[in-house]
Amino acid sequence: GKTPNPVGLNGRHPRRHLQPASAPAAPMPPPAPRRSSFPVAAALLAAALLILAAGAVAVADDGRTLLEIKKSFRDADNALRDWSGDGASPGYCSWLGVLCDNVTFQVAALNLSGFNLGGEISPAIGDLKSVVSIDFQSSGLSGQIPDEIGDCWSLKMLNLSSNNLEGDIPFSISKLKHLENLILKNNQLVGVIPSTLSQLPNLKILDLAQNKLSGEIPRLIYWSEVLQYLGLRSNKLEGSLSPDMCQLTGLWYFDVKNNSLMGTIPDTIGNCTSFQVLDLSYNHLTGEIPFNIGFLQVATLSLQRNNFSGPIPTVIGLMQALAVLDLSLNQLSGPIPSILGNLTYTEKLYLQGNKLSGPIPPELGNLSALNYLDLNDNKLTGLIPPELGKLTALYDLNLANNELEGTIPDNISSCTSLVSFNAYGNKLNGTIPRSLHKLQSMTYLNLSSNYLNGAIPTELARMINLDVLGFIM
Repeated sequence: GKTPNPVGLNGRHPRRHLQPASAPAAPMPPPAPRRSSFPVAAALLAAALLILAAGAVAVADDGRTLLEIKKSFRDADNALRDWSGDGASPGYCSWLGVLCDNVTFQVAALNLSGFNLGGEISPAIGDLKSVVSIDFQSSGLSGQIPDEIGDCWSLKMLNLSSNNLEGDIPFSISKLKHLENLILKNNQLVGVIPSTLSQLPNLKILDLAQNKLSGEIPRLIYWSEVLQYLGLRSNKLEGSLSPDMCQLTGLWYFDVKNNSLMGTIPDTIGNCTSFQVLDLSYNHLTGEIPFNIGFLQVATLSLQRNNFSGPIPTVIGLMQALAVLDLSLNQLSGPIPSILGNLTYTEKLYLQGNKLSGPIPPELGNLSALNYLDLNDNKLTGLIPPELGKLTALYDLNLANNELEGTIPDNISSCTSLVSFNAYGNKLNGTIPRSLHKLQSMTYLNLSSNYLNGAIPTELARMINLDVLGFIM
């Protein structure tokens, strides 16, 4: 049998395209298979469902975590009464002190400051993986800071201040690589400051004041690149001030008041050019105040109650930004530098309790912003300069227990803001100025133990706010 010729769709034989025998017809490539969009859509849908499921699990976990945290609080005032249910729905985002992410509904911030919660911090706190801020300030908490706090990977701010927390600062805090503010002040924490805190690359504020921390200040702390605030006052820290303390180029607040630090102020102190507050008071520091401290542009310089000796560096008179200068209760000697009269922004000048001698510089009358001038308990001689009458912003003038002579300047009455004037225990003579009655804000006036004579002016009876009046000659 013959092979039938193919027939076209219209019933006719299709036209053949003849090729030479030596060139067979090239085979047609098979048509490309059509890709179905169903598997891609299905994959995207599955991924979305997984994300939603993971979010739902995280939401449920955060809710249950909050309820677990609540169990460790005594909450005598029932402040957390709306923390109830099974925690499985995002409803906990409206609970007291809870702030959630608007998209994931995970806990972003937990602020329970000021509530009388009592109890302890639950280790479950470490299950809040997305929390950025925890503030339990003044919440009556006790016990230890749980190691699990180091599992709050996203944490930027941790404030547990003003509680009764005990034990060590957990080393696990060093795992919080996003942490910017660590505020643990005013607790009962003991042990050393973990040197591993220097491993926190974003730490800007470190406030461990008013605890019972001991040991030395870790030198590695001074090599933190971003630290701005170091508050260590009122602990039991020992050792000396490190020459590295000025490596912190962004540090503006340095407070180690009321510890047991010894040694001298490092000569490198002049490199701490970013300091605005330097408080070394109430320690056991010795030696002279270094000359290059004058390179600082601090607003507060407090060296009170140490064992510094030698003169007051005249270069301090060039520290134009000073608002508070406290050199009191040391062993400083020599005269009060007249260049201190350049400190026109200074509001508080405390030089009492030293061995300063010589006259009171009349240039101090140029301190137009001065509120407090305490020069008592020194060995000052000479007259009370009339220029002090220019200090119209002065609240407190204490010249007691010196060797001042002469009369009380009449124009002290020009210090119209004066609340307290103490010239007890000098060698002042003459009469009590009648013009003192103009000081209507005054509540304390002590001129006793001098060589004053004459009658007490009757005009002083007009000083209606006066509570303490000392005139025993």
